[in-house]
Amino acid sequence: MYLFDADSVVVSTAAELLRVHQPVMAGGPYCGSCGELAPCPVAANAQQIQDAAQLAAEQ
Repeated sequence: MYLFDADSVVVSTAAELLRVHQPVMAGGPYCGSCGELAPCPVAANAQQIQDAAQLAAEQ
């Protein structure tokens, strides 16, 4: 059993957060949304959720 269903609102929200929390320029050092060093904590957590959902979808 997996924690995140690929169709859940948690996963779709994580995808949106991951889209927004990216460096302004490719390879840039700072998140364009929150100004933290890239990858920022929001992007890192969103990526973990995306990865968990992808694992669940492959099963």
